Amino acid sequence: MLAGRPQLRMLTLCLIAAGGPRPVAVPPGSGSDTAPGQGAIPVRLAFSEKVVNGVNLSDARAAMGVWADEVLKSEELKVTLAPGQNWVMTTDKLLGAIRGGTVDLFCLSVQEYRQVVPYVDATRIVTNDMGGEEFLLVVREGAGIMRLGDLRGRSLILQDSSNTILAEPWLAVALWREGLDSPDRLMARISTNTKVSKVVLPVFFGQADACVVTRRGLDTMAELNPQVARKLKILLVSPKMESTIIACRKGYPAQFKERLFERILALRQTAAAQQALVLFQSHGFAEQDASCLKSAFELLDEYDRHNEPGATRKR
Repeated sequence: MLAGRPQLRMLTLCLIAAGGPRPVAVPPGSGSDTAPGQGAIPVRLAFSEKVVNGVNLSDARAAMGVWADEVLKSEELKVTLAPGQNWVMTTDKLLGAIRGGTVDLFCLSVQEYRQVVPYVDATRIVTNDMGGEEFLLVVREGAGIMRLGDLRGRSLILQDSSNTILAEPWLAVALWREGLDSPDRLMARISTNTKVSKVVLPVFFGQADACVVTRRGLDTMAELNPQVARKLKILLVSPKMESTIIACRKGYPAQFKERLFERILALRQTAAAQQALVLFQSHGFAEQDASCLKSAFELLDEYDRHNEPGATRKR
């Protein structure tokens, strides 16, 4: 099922903006740094496996076709997909490709981006247009959980998606700030699930004590069943944070990047794009600079400080 998969939205958008499923042979060494206006520019793109985790690539290719014809109507965006690409890479391979300049356009997690900042054009990145995700620590009313310390010995379910990859670091830091153990030591049992219903409903029915879910996920469940909002309570809320981004490597032609990003953002203005955005449950995408990652970076900095050898914290 395609709907409700933010990582698939990012995958589809990025692939189609890069020229769709119409690869053209490009002689080795022809170089992706050819200036715009001198023929089609081959773009080498890749996605972190963290971003597309759980997505069926056949579904992704099918969704990609929905966008292709509309995007390729643009005569100004002269782009071709470089042949022989490895779309999905492990973290190590993707970061190596970014450092080595062998990939031009990529979608990756904020943790991965943080490791290759010097090699990425931080002046222009693409994110969802929601201003980031909020994580909620949710418990059942009447379960006797009034504060974080009451989670000791309880069970927890984490929503597992590309948009919640910061959820565990956020919860760990929140516990440490209260002088508590790390989640894996404080809680009796921690599990994960990709389906929001299987994260929220076990808490609702008393089969689990707490869950971490996005605000959008909880709102969706409350819309489907208003009792969810009445029987569950939010114990803790995170700041809004971006989890995944689309970016280009440094040194890629500025004019090409400008046209590419303009085209990505313009996709929502067409009827075909509107239909696809409804299908993928997305309002659209936004162009920002890397300053939008400040809250995520601050969280990860604190998380890493606690994980440094000799750091004083409970595990």
